[in-house]
Amino acid sequence: MKTAVFIGRFQPPHRAHLETITRALARFDRLIVVLGSALCYPTPKNPFSAEEREAMIKASLDTEAAQRLHFVAVPDDFYDDPRWFRTVRAAVEAIAGSNAEICITGYHKDESSYYLHGFGNWPFEPSGVASPLNATDVRNSYFAGSADWKAMVPEAVRQFMEQFATTAEFGRLQAEWKTLQYYRSLEQRYPYPIVHVATDAMVLAQAQVLLVERAGSLSKGAWALPGGYVELKETLLEAALRELREETGLALKPSQLSATKAFDYPGRSLRGRVISFGHFFNLGDTPPPFVQGQDDAARAFWLPLHQLPQHQARFFEDHYQEIRWFLERHNP
Repeated sequence: MKTAVFIGRFQPPHRAHLETITRALARFDRLIVVLGSALCYPTPKNPFSAEEREAMIKASLDTEAAQRLHFVAVPDDFYDDPRWFRTVRAAVEAIAGSNAEICITGYHKDESSYYLHGFGNWPFEPSGVASPLNATDVRNSYFAGSADWKAMVPEAVRQFMEQFATTAEFGRLQAEWKTLQYYRSLEQRYPYPIVHVATDAMVLAQAQVLLVERAGSLSKGAWALPGGYVELKETLLEAALRELREETGLALKPSQLSATKAFDYPGRSLRGRVISFGHFFNLGDTPPPFVQGQDDAARAFWLPLHQLPQHQARFFEDHYQEIRWFLERHNP
């Protein structure tokens, strides 16, 4: 049995996606669709859950085709590419078997399509689909209130998105999209690209990590590490300590710093090109100090580390990956 693998974000599935899936099902015995960027807090870039995307694709196909279609959901792993490839391979082989004849199908879209040739013995077999359609245009039309997007997606997807547009969650995402568009318009006034510098503070005490719940206009309700933009007359460490104090009331000393790391994946933030310098403070066996949400944090709280995986979808931007990076390298 020959198995094809089609990897994408499908935010949302559009007509070129459906054509690729239909052609693959005509050529191969089985198709496994890898739903990327799973377990993300909903944003204008990733508005739909893996379950919603799977349902939209299934509803766009006939029963026979859907029976030969399988789905796996894989989260982003910006700072460990080899692990992301291993995760995809393991998820696919759990369905197809480790000795199955497997290939990658799809089409070269842009530099993000490098993964098509990254699976070693899984050859790339082009889908034969050539289309100018892209999900970014669909989302921009959708959140802008235009009707143009409706011709870009299959009928079942159109119906789902029209229903979703009546929800409060759509209202939140549309307001966030408009805020981001305003930010983009401001940056266009400058003659060169703008790079923003931010800091995050990860504090660990008795196997609990300090988090805040965002109260601002972007990703309101998401969980995040305390942090924010660096001011003109402060160092990175000073900025991290200030943001920590302002958002949680916790005052730490520079001498308590355990490790630092620049989190610089280019697409990590929808706010623009934002490089964040993470600062890790390991308080060891010290009981978690009292904290209280302040400034632009709706609340501050300590989360036991064993609960982290079950809440991955609640995290802002790449903060879950930041926490994971420090834990894997600097937590004895």
